[in-house]
Amino acid sequence: MTKRNRKPAQLKRLRRQAVEADFDGGTLTSDGGLLLLREIDRKLNLINRIDKLIFDPRDPIYSAHTQAEMLTSRIFGIAAGYEDGNDHQQLRHDPAFQVAAGRTPAEMNYGEEAYPLASPSTLSRLENRVDAKTCLKLHEVLVDTFLDSFDDSPEEIILDYDATDDPTHGNQDKRYFNGFYDGYCFLPLYVFCGDQILVSYLRPSSVGAAKHARPITKLLVDKIRSRWPNVRIILRGDSGFANERLMRWCDKNHVGYVFGLQQNPVLKRNLACQMTRARIDYHRERVKQRRFNWFSYKARRWDRHRWVVGKAEHTSQGSNPRFVITNLPELIATANSSSSPAINPESFYDSMYCMRGEMENRIKEQQLCLFADRTSCTRFVANQFRLLLSSFAYALVDGIRRVGLKGSVGARWRVDTIRLRLFKIAARVRVTCRRVVFHLASACPHASLFNQACARLCRSD
Repeated sequence: MTKRNRKPAQLKRLRRQAVEADFDGGTLTSDGGLLLLREIDRKLNLINRIDKLIFDPRDPIYSAHTQAEMLTSRIFGIAAGYEDGNDHQQLRHDPAFQVAAGRTPAEMNYGEEAYPLASPSTLSRLENRVDAKTCLKLHEVLVDTFLDSFDDSPEEIILDYDATDDPTHGNQDKRYFNGFYDGYCFLPLYVFCGDQILVSYLRPSSVGAAKHARPITKLLVDKIRSRWPNVRIILRGDSGFANERLMRWCDKNHVGYVFGLQQNPVLKRNLACQMTRARIDYHRERVKQRRFNWFSYKARRWDRHRWVVGKAEHTSQGSNPRFVITNLPELIATANSSSSPAINPESFYDSMYCMRGEMENRIKEQQLCLFADRTSCTRFVANQFRLLLSSFAYALVDGIRRVGLKGSVGARWRVDTIRLRLFKIAARVRVTCRRVVFHLASACPHASLFNQACARLCRSD
């Protein structure tokens, strides 16, 4: 068959010289920075641990691609910015992805390579054969990665809980309309500790924010205390998690919590004096006013009184009362007395509760940078596995940020910034019988930071 050769686009000339572009460069990659992901995966042993938990029913004799290779392709692809499995129709030939998956890149032969990685259809079959029990076990990998990141047991850890919307795509399994988000969506539950992810649990949007939070907390606490028996654990979340069953379990198991609390007439009465003062001071000074107060509160169905921090705020928009409920150990000692806790309520509110907003930035990284909302499979469990793939990609990139970029200018970079500056580096790949050499772009503006991160990740501990 005659092969038609299209003429290249006529680009603007550079004075007397013609400027042309084609895709015949040979063994090149635009993702040379995947070498960093390969090294952090070696350090965390993440892909191997995931591979051992997923049952592979295929006959090895008739399987061209190992399950570890497929997991590497999919997770590294998400970290590199390729949200769709269809992207791997071309990425399966990319030398950087082949080296990451443990294969030696072959030379180009008439536009095709001899041993490409798994195709999109093969990756799709992997996503759809993972069951719910396996997804539960895969969460243990995230928790173990978090625990292994500490050399010594910390004195205290704060687990941030939050739920967010994940828009559905068509008539999917367990899709529901959620009035708060005004659309059909899922409602995944995330748990972070600082920048590290521990849970990404997909739920239908017909449930509340605290649905299954108690059993998840029990599993997390048991797992953490099995490694760190003396660590103090504090849960932190918005008013959706101020659930009596969850708080009662925390009280019985010596787990602290700091949750937002929805306002009601009784709570407002306890804050009436502070609200009046804030309103009077605002009208006199014309700047935002805040007043705080500790008080004890018990709802009708609760088994005990609990301490509440009330914030009376008045701005140009009017009154804005807020409430936070807590049982932290330093407050329990005074819980039976009539006096308020010795801790300043304003500093407690700002330092303990308001800092939970940082978790929302981590969720944005998941959804905006690592495509956690790309849950477009028909089966609900397959979508849960896709959410976990995004979480594993986050664990790898966060590992680079936490280990490779520690103390550098990139230590607080967002995931997409790390991807743009350290992953998306053009490279020419030269293969010999003894080595595979990545000749990275000489004009890379962050070459020194790349070398620094690479040296730290390759250092043996």
